[in-house]
Amino acid sequence: MIKKTIGSDIFIMESFFNIFKTGSGIVKHNHAGTFDEKNKLINNKYSLVYYLSVGDQSSKQPGVLKFYEPEDEILPIDGMILIFPADRYHASVYSGQKDRVMIGVNFYTIN
Repeated sequence: MIKKTIGSDIFIMESFFNIFKTGSGIVKHNHAGTFDEKNKLINNKYSLVYYLSVGDQSSKQPGVLKFYEPEDEILPIDGMILIFPADRYHASVYSGQKDRVMIGVNFYTIN
């Protein structure tokens, strides 16, 4: 699916799994590192997140995925898949009563 969407072969570098509970979230960060910079791979690295369950979005902090530069906000829905450049800064704060479950991968396009 990623290969078809991106239009390129891919190499999955890392995977991650998050469970957000009430009062959790993730501080502003990106998924690019010194290895990517040093090897000039920044423009080939992407992150994919898949929301298995978005939890309880009726709370004051429903877990909006906030992007920076440029600013954008996305309120995920169950089953949503997002792909974005790995060097794009993002953050999220969640205060719902039901656990939010998501998985993700960081990958490189292979031209």
